[in-house]
Amino acid sequence: MMERKLTILYGSQSGTAQDLAEQIWRESKMYYFRGNVLPMDEYDVSELINERFVVCVCSTYGQGEEPDNMKRFWKFLLRKSLPTDSLRHLHFAVLGLGDSRYPKFNYVAKKLHKRLVQLGGTALLPVGLCDDQHDLGYGAVFLPWINQLWDQLGRTVPLPAGQHKLSESPREFRWNVHIVNDGDSSPVITDLYADVKMPCGFQTMVLENRRTTTPDHFQDVRMITFEKKAVPWCPGDVLYVRPHSSRESVDQLFEIFRQHELTLDEETVVQVKAIDSEMPVPSILQKPLPLVVIAEQYWDLTAIPRARAFAVLAKNCPNELEREKLTEFSQYEGQEELFSYANRPRRTILEVLQDFPHATKSLTPEALFELFQPMKPRAFSIASAVESGRLQILVAVIEYRTKLSVPRRGLCSHWLKRLQPGDVINAWVRKSTFQLPTDNKIPLVMIGPGTGLAPFRGILQERELSDNPCSAPLALFFGCRSSTADFHCEEDLKRMEHSGMLQLFCAFSRDQPDKVYVQHLIRKEGVLLKKLLVENGGYVLLSGSSKNMPQAVKEALVEAIGDEQYIEEMIKANRYQEETWA
Repeated sequence: MMERKLTILYGSQSGTAQDLAEQIWRESKMYYFRGNVLPMDEYDVSELINERFVVCVCSTYGQGEEPDNMKRFWKFLLRKSLPTDSLRHLHFAVLGLGDSRYPKFNYVAKKLHKRLVQLGGTALLPVGLCDDQHDLGYGAVFLPWINQLWDQLGRTVPLPAGQHKLSESPREFRWNVHIVNDGDSSPVITDLYADVKMPCGFQTMVLENRRTTTPDHFQDVRMITFEKKAVPWCPGDVLYVRPHSSRESVDQLFEIFRQHELTLDEETVVQVKAIDSEMPVPSILQKPLPLVVIAEQYWDLTAIPRARAFAVLAKNCPNELEREKLTEFSQYEGQEELFSYANRPRRTILEVLQDFPHATKSLTPEALFELFQPMKPRAFSIASAVESGRLQILVAVIEYRTKLSVPRRGLCSHWLKRLQPGDVINAWVRKSTFQLPTDNKIPLVMIGPGTGLAPFRGILQERELSDNPCSAPLALFFGCRSSTADFHCEEDLKRMEHSGMLQLFCAFSRDQPDKVYVQHLIRKEGVLLKKLLVENGGYVLLSGSSKNMPQAVKEALVEAIGDEQYIEEMIKANRYQEETWA
């Protein structure tokens, strides 16, 4: 009989691919499979030739880039020396996570699927292409895809005679969680990530946290300045930070525990332990930790819960009405209802706990680590040059209203807003998805409305402070609402314009009766853009919201130079680059 081993590997930049990989692993136990669930770079890729069944879950970000924790895995698979039949015994399935607003939608998953076929692997089913833009989120593709996976595996490696699929997974929880005795004398951990070694990781102190928009402007935008560390960065590179939960959210969590008579409070110390080697405990959770530190630095208390959270709440819920509704939300057939309840109004996990009091009262420490998603790091383009002696980021503080009475607030942007001079944070630097020309004489056309200005301010500052200033034409199309309310870095940009190093085009959308955006200015500058892009082989770099702006800008550029094919050729040659976010 063929061995029932299923290895599940993931490449995850923000944690979502990891979540889905773990869900596949959990469900695999219903079919009696064993096997690890691991980041691709923690797996010995040379063992792939010995595997029979592998599922890969991977996200795509930026310009079709693979996540950081699958780069070594991918580099190994691309070796030309690998025989084309080296994976002839492998049956595999690839699930991709992407966003269809980006040009290279699910590029990594498609490439990985194709490469595994080239090396002789057999696809169990077509590559799954989850789209964050779907009304029902990733679940719209993931849930039917995983059902197809179990059907196909059932045909390829059927259960032995007399053995049947379990009605639920025997691995209800990732880990065991023990409450440590109060008499434990271990030192109290206050910073989960202080000892975590990250490539290009460091601690840095806040020097200034300054609002760049007027007090009466609808949006609070911050220029946050940190001390420069001995960590190098290049123009356009990205600073990653891990936010902390707000004091209000932490207090709300422990108030919910008190209201529902859970014997857990801020001082409760827990020890998280692995059940087996298939699901190891992350290094940051391996020491005894106070729940308040976990709530502040590990659990995302503002996250919109996924279907898995409702399944956990339903598990031991004694109230029939609550249990039925929770079960509905956790199943594929109930995803539209779940979207209306949770995703559309942006309902947080804490608000869900208040809505289902009987289920909340039945929670265990193990269930909490299933219920709360790990806090994901956030990325911000660095808005300063190394030569400036300061590391700066430009942050739009997110706050908006839904049908819920309490405004929705961005976890990370509000944490950054609260930082005071003297505060120290953990951070690390990642290379930009922008690939600037090595020849500084090649023109750059930069398009950055709003906080999309950040990477270009870094590029411009480096050119301005360089010992060898170049004469390359630099053009910037910047957009905001008002010349007096949200013109970020106005002094810097006007100084560079007056010195002659920069041609600056500003679209102030609300300063006149008819709205004016960057694409309107681009259409008017056909003569200049033809000279920079067509005659002199310049680059286009675009940064900002991924919603409507990138497509509008592309159409405007086509109209400005009058040659759609040329713009498509620029994209293929990587002379037209986008770094956008939802």
